[in-house]
Amino acid sequence: MLYYAQGDAIVTRNEFYEKLDSGELTEFYKDLSLKKSTRSIRFSTGDLTAENAVAPGRPATGEIVPFQSIGMGKPLSIMIREVYTGRYPKKIFGDQSDMLVTSAVRSPFTYDARPRAMNYLTGGISRKKRLSRPSASDIGTPVVFYSPALVEPSLTLDLTIVFDDFPKAVFEKFGVLMSTAAAIPVFLPYSTYLFSAGVVTNLIGSAGEMAFDRNPEFSASEPLDIWLPGSVPAPSGFALISDENVDRYDETFLTEYHVDGRGRVVDMAGKPYAGDVPYIVVSLDGTPHDELSAFAPTAASAAVLSRFFGIADRQTESFELLAEGIKLYNDYTCRKKVDELDATIASLPAGEEKEALVKKKEALAKNILTDLLKT
Repeated sequence: MLYYAQGDAIVTRNEFYEKLDSGELTEFYKDLSLKKSTRSIRFSTGDLTAENAVAPGRPATGEIVPFQSIGMGKPLSIMIREVYTGRYPKKIFGDQSDMLVTSAVRSPFTYDARPRAMNYLTGGISRKKRLSRPSASDIGTPVVFYSPALVEPSLTLDLTIVFDDFPKAVFEKFGVLMSTAAAIPVFLPYSTYLFSAGVVTNLIGSAGEMAFDRNPEFSASEPLDIWLPGSVPAPSGFALISDENVDRYDETFLTEYHVDGRGRVVDMAGKPYAGDVPYIVVSLDGTPHDELSAFAPTAASAAVLSRFFGIADRQTESFELLAEGIKLYNDYTCRKKVDELDATIASLPAGEEKEALVKKKEALAKNILTDLLKT
């Protein structure tokens, strides 16, 4: 279940929409962006004030970098900011397990497939364990999704946490690939194959299948409506995702805790949450990241492999050629759509319809990575 972080309140989607419909939130952020005095907004679980807002329009103070707005044609990055295990893992003997956190986002570059990405792989995890982003010496990445210019009106975000004692050989192979993946996650296009940074490797047959055929303890699938008719656009900033309604396990969670400016769930005194509710805090931001330009082609390659290839171990060089070919196909598809929009735009009179198509064309053009196809 998805909750939005607004000031020191953790807000359900319905309550957030109610405040938008009333005009309170719109007026608040408008005044904030103009540096005018604003009235605080009272939610059922806390308050949103000019001092605790961490959203577009908040002036930078040197302490917290403000989020940039998201929307059609704008960049979008989704990152994991905190993982809290809560009541998991449910171990009968012993109290620690290996933990794998995966994510998937339906995007225009995955051909309606959703390859899973491995974000965290950590051994010796116990209940009520808190993890922020991996340190420089740890394996894994908090990056879930990136687009230089979003062209989809809505996305579906899946997050899972699997606790298990993975076969040692599989665990080590995960670790080797994840440690060399830089900012791009390791994708799982096949239950027994991994793809990252131009490398494809077999997961030792049945051992690999065993690692992923288990049901995850934590599983959530949430829509992120960016500009979908009939829905309220998701705001940039932090969002908290749990595998079910948090009130079931902790009635005080929403009233006594909030997501602070660094993406941590804390009480009013700044003490981190230590109860039974498992959750993942993610951030939605519109800041451009050129270092993530390879994200979409990588995800596309994983999706293509999942649907069309039965692959054996290959050398890095040959697989890089396949990935490059898929990137060119994606760029060609975007280029073709841009040219089609050019023709349509030229035939339309000035007006809202023409302006909307121009914005869509500009967004598609930003997704073209090959210089030759940009013009």
